[in-house]
Amino acid sequence: MEFPFYKFDLIFRFVEESDAEFILSLRTDPVHARYLTHTDNNLQKQIEWIREYKKREKKRQEYYFLFSDHDYQPLGVIRLYDITADTYTSGSWIVKPGCDEFVSIKSDLFISEFAASELKNKRCVFDVRKDNKKVLRFHKMFATITGEDELNYYFTIDEESVKRKVSFLISIIQPKT
Repeated sequence: MEFPFYKFDLIFRFVEESDAEFILSLRTDPVHARYLTHTDNNLQKQIEWIREYKKREKKRQEYYFLFSDHDYQPLGVIRLYDITADTYTSGSWIVKPGCDEFVSIKSDLFISEFAASELKNKRCVFDVRKDNKKVLRFHKMFATITGEDELNYYFTIDEESVKRKVSFLISIIQPKT
């Protein structure tokens, strides 16, 4: 897959150091980042984190994507990490305030398709905060809860379930004729 990659009316590319300020604004937004791991509001730390990430990207250990509209206005980010021989984790998924829900669906579709085609892994494992009711409803439609703690539910989704999810979501975002 070559980047930037155009899919579902969005443009996807790997995160760069120049994205640090945008990412920091998303990850420190008290409303939209409330279900993510805490991030210090420190631009230099964010730049350094991205520098370290780029090393992992080169080794194909992790992928962090920024997605934007056709005017190249950034809309959000999503990440694949903890990549092993048969699993990966999808997370750090956050969309800029004011975007419609289809942007979230389209970014999830992209990451599912990217993982299936590029990583050839069979199973995605991820967690969702228990208080994140809307995202929980979405993931419960396709994924299986494998555990929980005080803060999170832990999920897994296999290759066949990902295919069903992708088909279903594409049917939602495609215009009716």
